[in-house]
Amino acid sequence: MNSKLNKELVSRSLQLAALAEMPPDDRIARITWDRIQDDLEQADSMVYGMQFCIANITGFIKTSFKENDHTVAALRSCHQLIECLGWDKEEVLKMEQSSKIFIDYIKEIVSLYNDTKQNHCENAQCILALNMNSMLLQDLDYVIKKSPERQSRLSPALETAARLRAEMIQVFGWTSSES
Repeated sequence: MNSKLNKELVSRSLQLAALAEMPPDDRIARITWDRIQDDLEQADSMVYGMQFCIANITGFIKTSFKENDHTVAALRSCHQLIECLGWDKEEVLKMEQSSKIFIDYIKEIVSLYNDTKQNHCENAQCILALNMNSMLLQDLDYVIKKSPERQSRLSPALETAARLRAEMIQVFGWTSSES
């Protein structure tokens, strides 16, 4: 019992040291992402997690950025991704909790640190959205590898998620090297 506790304390100490070394926006995004993953583990469903990510990427882009060609393209890709996966668009978009995730969760994390500024929060939000996109890409890739017979049906979704990532980078005003 004591050995397990010591190992856990060492592990936590290493995690805290790694967090302390990160730039503030990366740290905020990492801690928030961990919290989101804990929430998603409660549902214990890959489909739910993917729908959750698509809904919240959509909500984040829709509410946090002015409408322009980049945002319209990204939102169109979100909707195409839902269609490619055969889900009901309205049902998926009802799952959206972007205010809670991109504002409330981040505010809670920021309150723990004194080295954050507004631009760190904005960057953390964008990093978090890209983490959601990465989860989509990984989950789709995993399902394709596990069930090669689904490849032809899921390949368009994988391509759409990859395109969405590039569009998100444009929406955020980043260059590809920053992602």
